[in-house]
Amino acid sequence: MEAGGGRVLSVVATGFDQHGEPVRIEGSELLARAIQHETDHLDGVLFIDRLDPEARKEAMRAIRAASWYDVGAPPVVKVSPH
Repeated sequence: MEAGGGRVLSVVATGFDQHGEPVRIEGSELLARAIQHETDHLDGVLFIDRLDPEARKEAMRAIRAASWYDVGAPPVVKVSPH
């Protein structure tokens, strides 16, 4: 089942810890959303990438107007090896 923003309400994430031991995390509701959010980061996806076109346009307008936004700096794209 999906929640708002195309997120599912229950997830299972598997992987390995820093010692190479297998890990399995199950989450629902808020934890499921957080796991999906963090997995997006591993894939180089930001929250604005998941917004509908009009909301993304509004968010980008606010970002460009922010005092910390550096118009002269080229964007840096990092691709996760995962």
